[in-house]
Amino acid sequence: MDSKKRTSKLVGFYKRHKWIVILGGGVIIMAVILGLVLQTFLKKDVVAQTQIVAVSRGAIMESIDVVGTLEAQPYIELAWESGGIVSPFDLQVGDQVAKGEVLMDLEEDSISSTILQAQSDILEAQTTLDNLLTANSDLHTAAQTLADAEYALRDAKLDRDSWNLKRASDEEIEEYLSAYYAAKQVVWDKEAAYNALADRVVDDPERTAAYEEMKNAIEERDRALRYLNNLLGSYYNYGVEMDFIEYDIALAAVEEARVAYLRYLDQSEEIAAAQSNVQALQNTIDMAKIVAPFDGTVTEISSVAREKVASGDAALRLDNLDNLVVEVYISEVDINQVKTGMTAQVTFDAIPNNTYEGMVQTIASSGTSDNGVVEFRVGVQVLNADEQVKPGFTAVVSIITNQVANALLVPSQALVTFNGGSAVMRVNADGSTTPIMVEAGASSDAFTQILSGELQEGDQLAVTISEGQTFIPGGMMFGGAMREITGGSRQRQQQ
Repeated sequence: MDSKKRTSKLVGFYKRHKWIVILGGGVIIMAVILGLVLQTFLKKDVVAQTQIVAVSRGAIMESIDVVGTLEAQPYIELAWESGGIVSPFDLQVGDQVAKGEVLMDLEEDSISSTILQAQSDILEAQTTLDNLLTANSDLHTAAQTLADAEYALRDAKLDRDSWNLKRASDEEIEEYLSAYYAAKQVVWDKEAAYNALADRVVDDPERTAAYEEMKNAIEERDRALRYLNNLLGSYYNYGVEMDFIEYDIALAAVEEARVAYLRYLDQSEEIAAAQSNVQALQNTIDMAKIVAPFDGTVTEISSVAREKVASGDAALRLDNLDNLVVEVYISEVDINQVKTGMTAQVTFDAIPNNTYEGMVQTIASSGTSDNGVVEFRVGVQVLNADEQVKPGFTAVVSIITNQVANALLVPSQALVTFNGGSAVMRVNADGSTTPIMVEAGASSDAFTQILSGELQEGDQLAVTISEGQTFIPGGMMFGGAMREITGGSRQRQQQ
């Protein structure tokens, strides 16, 4: 009786709420179907699939890929050293100029009285100097050598000062340079002391103390380098150091020439005073000019003709576009793979579908640490830059560390760990698989070179593709279960 009552109530409910029951049932059915579909797709993602691929031959290339910024080396932003009104000029962006060329100057009636007076005084000062230098032939020869050395010193100073973007004084530069080189000397001493104890056990107290002293010395050296970089406003790399050394050599050459000159000089003090007077007057006159410190291309002009400028105002930017370099940073893990002269491929986001040739030009001898990551500065010169390539571009540099032609290749996914070594699963004629021990060589993202092992071109390999991996182009689906390989999958270092 209860059963009949329940049935009667259900029938009555259905008649009164027929559409609600139909819609509710439809929603439940759709939910069940959707759950089954999602379950099917999830299973497809999780289940590993297997392909058959063939062993092939071809070229393989290993590279280190890094991102950097293109710079012209050297480059400089020139500024006015005196106020006045800019004279009309024909200079345009893109013009190539020579070292020592006067690129801009100030109108004569707008320059300071100090410069005007120097222009008047230099003629008399030069005549006085010339008369002193013609005392005898030996003196004249010595004076000429000295003049050449001083001219070379001036050029060397321009080269050195082109890296002094923050216009630090010579005294400051010398102070920070001395601190940096002193810190380097301490590192050398501490390294030698530590290496002398290298044959002792790792936890030997003296060796441990020597290691801590060496580490502290390295940190102090790196700190001194950062202070020097901040003072200059540019990175004190190999190229900058060479310009500083060349300046020191030129300065030493001037001092040597002066000693030789003084041997023939009867009026040494007078001549030295006259030379200094001429140089000082010339320096004063040059304050009203913008002079190119090196051969280069004008890439930006900030001054306008007939415009009034003040000391320190930007005039123009000069870049040596014949030496375009991408500055990149390589981690300490990879830096020993990089050598000067290595070839590279360079691409730019701003120039799609174009690849340029590059060459490793410079490698920093010491690394810099940022948040515990040690990196080394590497300069890659762009060898075939065209008019599309401009300083400031973001570049992707692929430094080619290894190339192998006609290598025996397998897909990198085919390598597995077996009995503590590397192996591949060769497919036999009956469809079964056999692990073949191999020795791996060069490796790219897709393929790995096989150096040794019982493999030949054309052999069929079974490759398991797990969730999230990509199918190998040209592969065939392999039916049946794979044999289990103990030890997990082969790990490859990420570039």
